[in-house]
Parts: sequence; structure tokens; C-alpha cells
Amino acid sequence: MKYIKSSSKKLLHHPNTMTWLFISTMVAIMSTYNTIIRYGVSEIILEKVFTFYPLIVIFVYLLRTYVTLPLVLKLHKYLPSFITNNIPNHISVPTLVITFNVSIMMVWFTETHRHLYPQFISGYLGNWAKTFFVAVPVFFFIVRPTLLAIFKKLKQTYPLS
Repeated sequence: MKYIKSSSKKLLHHPNTMTWLFISTMVAIMSTYNTIIRYGVSEIILEKVFTFYPLIVIFVYLLRTYVTLPLVLKLHKYLPSFITNNIPNHISVPTLVITFNVSIMMVWFTETHRHLYPQFISGYLGNWAKTFFVAVPVFFFIVRPTLLAIFKKLKQTYPLS
């Protein structure tokens, strides 16, 4: 029991825990949303979403960690100063990461659902818009504030000490 409590505290305070939770939560919300708006709600559809969910979480984590976040950080250094001076990093970095992740994930989604989108470009642009304009508000107004509040309370209740 003591080992579990100690491990839980370390996990709670680990720097990558929030990243994994942000990604896991966003993938759960967005993959469910993307599937349901196209196929409706049914047990079979939800079963398919949850079957692929772990693979998508791992893929998005790797994509974010090794491709999109480094790219965004490099672009951030080279953006004109009027943008970087007027938009705080805690807004611009996640927005750009979401933009790149959605762009890549919608290529995959559009191709794997080819029967719904015989014209790839128009299907991709439609999927991108439907996903991007949901993902950004979901992240900034639901996922991030909720997880930050929960973790703030948990870290106060269970300090690492």
C-alpha cells in the first residue's frame, strides 16, 4: 500500500503526466466526436473508437513530442515579433501544435474513411475545419482548465515532500 501511495505521488508530480493527460483526454474527445458526427452513436461505433484509442494516443504523443512541438518551437523563434510579442506562449504554442496535429491526423482520417470522401482534397478540408474549430475551444475552455484545476488540487492535497 505504501509503495502504491509513493508511486502515485511521483506520478502526480512527474513533468510528463500532464502532457499524457492532455493528449489522452483530447484524443478521447476528438476521436469520439469525429466518429460520431460521421457514423452516429452506436455500441459498435464506440467499440471501434475505444479499440483504436490507445494506438491513437501513442501516435499523437509521438507526433507532438518529436514532430509538431519541436517544429512549433522553431517557428516561434522565427515568427515576426509583433505576433510573438502580442500572443502569449501559453496560447500560441498549443494553438500551433493543435493546428499541425489536426492537419496530420485529418490526412490519416480522410484516407482511412475514403468511402465517405471520394474527393480527397474537399474531404480533407472539410474534416480539417470540423476538427480544428472544435479542438481549439475544447482544449482551451474545457480540457486545459479542468485538468489544471484538478491537478492543482491534487498536488496541494498530496505534496511530493
